[in-house]
Amino acid sequence: MTDRIITYPRAFITFATVVAVSVPVAFLASRSPFLALAGVAGVILYTVFLRWPMFGVLAVVFLLPFERIGAVDLAGITVRPSQVVAIALIAAWLTRSAWRGKLYWRPQPLLIPLCVYLTILGIGLTHAENLTRGLFVFAFTAFTLAVSILIPQLVRTEAQANRAVNVLLITTAIVSAFGLFQFLGDYAGLPPSITGLRDLYTKAVLGFPRVQSTALEPLYFANFLLLPLSLLTASLFSRVQRKGFFGLPLLLLAGLVLVLTVARGGYLAFGASVVVIIAFSLRQFLHPGRILAFGASILIVGVVAMQMLGGGTDAFSVQKFTGHITNLFTGASYEERVATFDLANQAFHEQPLVGIGPGQFGPYASINPSYEPKDGWKIVNNLTLEVLAEAGMLGLIALALAFAILIVRSIRAIRRARSPNPRALLVGGLAAVIGILVQYQTFSILYIMHVWVAVGLLVAFQNLVLAPPRE
Repeated sequence: MTDRIITYPRAFITFATVVAVSVPVAFLASRSPFLALAGVAGVILYTVFLRWPMFGVLAVVFLLPFERIGAVDLAGITVRPSQVVAIALIAAWLTRSAWRGKLYWRPQPLLIPLCVYLTILGIGLTHAENLTRGLFVFAFTAFTLAVSILIPQLVRTEAQANRAVNVLLITTAIVSAFGLFQFLGDYAGLPPSITGLRDLYTKAVLGFPRVQSTALEPLYFANFLLLPLSLLTASLFSRVQRKGFFGLPLLLLAGLVLVLTVARGGYLAFGASVVVIIAFSLRQFLHPGRILAFGASILIVGVVAMQMLGGGTDAFSVQKFTGHITNLFTGASYEERVATFDLANQAFHEQPLVGIGPGQFGPYASINPSYEPKDGWKIVNNLTLEVLAEAGMLGLIALALAFAILIVRSIRAIRRARSPNPRALLVGGLAAVIGILVQYQTFSILYIMHVWVAVGLLVAFQNLVLAPPRE
């Protein structure tokens, strides 16, 4: 299979691209001069990406973890740098294609099921209780899915894939080091204005801080770490082990910070990722040196984490840590989850085919669906149930089909791979996606940029083996 050439009228696509760029900038300018500056920055990036689109991919990857620190709240809209870059990249890619008059389309097996899913969400908007929120969630979902579809069109060679992974490891090192600073700084008594921790995650709550780094919450940061940790672990069991800091030292640092997030779902997810990696690298795993290195890594991370957690504000920090991560079926958090599960099941039975509409679970669970509660809209904390509630059985089938295709195609590519580097990328990428799916059973925000960048990169890794570009 090779690139598919699609031709189309240049004038039409050029006009569409101009509209795609000008309308958002005009909207931002009408809301706030600061948003207008963000729009202007997007236009500047757009002109750069016209010439060097791969720079856009690398910029998006680098900015993935900066969703709280690095983001700006303007006129009721949270503007994240990765979003601005991604919008500029999409517009630049469309314009480049327009000037060429044709599109060299790389295989993207998820296009149809994801479009079907968006269609079902669109149908659900027709009976949304809070249409404004429904449109907002629909737009963000469509945008993040579009990023996953675009990435394989730009990451076309093994060298480009390696550059994207290297940038991912660089940004992982930065945010992991900052997360470690957060933990130590909070213990040392630094204020949240310096550490960047939200009040919910300082040592005043559990006796020890929970690392969130630049992310909104510890669970989101743990979810982001799944991709770099999986890629590093897969490389550990391959013949392309990464040298220097971006090998075992970074694996230890990121693994330590993952433990310090105290995110139970993150622990389960990375455990699932490791199982996948071992399953596809069993022959390499059954090597005394690699078993020793992996076992020593786990031991070092565990001992260091326990020592750090044991230095908390009281003598029972480790016991509190153990109790927190093992307390799955009691407490206020468990009771709240059970209540939201029941509400999601109720909503599903009211609209079993297409659901109650995108983003509508929060309004459905509120006293007044038109006004957001002070503590924010409720979520189900289980993606499967939330998709059932908001997109119905048809939406869940479409989304499940997309991930089933992704997994099956990854396995086929792994079996066909002859070069160790693409195979390691495939195993690590597949392990990360499966880990993300596991953690998604403990939270339920679908339109997260790093999730769909991981999906897009995995498709690009597949294409290296299954559909190499034409010479």
